[in-house]
Amino acid sequence: MHRFSILMLHASQAFGAPAHLARVLGCTPQDVFQWISGTGCPGPEEQQHFERLLDGALEKMAARRSGSRRWVDRQPVAA
Repeated sequence: MHRFSILMLHASQAFGAPAHLARVLGCTPQDVFQWISGTGCPGPEEQQHFERLLDGALEKMAARRSGSRRWVDRQPVAA
């Protein structure tokens, strides 16, 4: 349960708002707030499903962000 709450918190920060995260998961923002705070939790099967969705969504966001750089890190800065 603790891992799920932390994952939900990190995902809501990455998505910018719990409402955006709720849209990705197909649930209500109130559910997201409860899961982040640890006051509620989905069933075990539903929790595993949400963890897989979150892991996939966060990987997609990381891949998108890493490809949008304007510079190449390996090239030296021109003086």
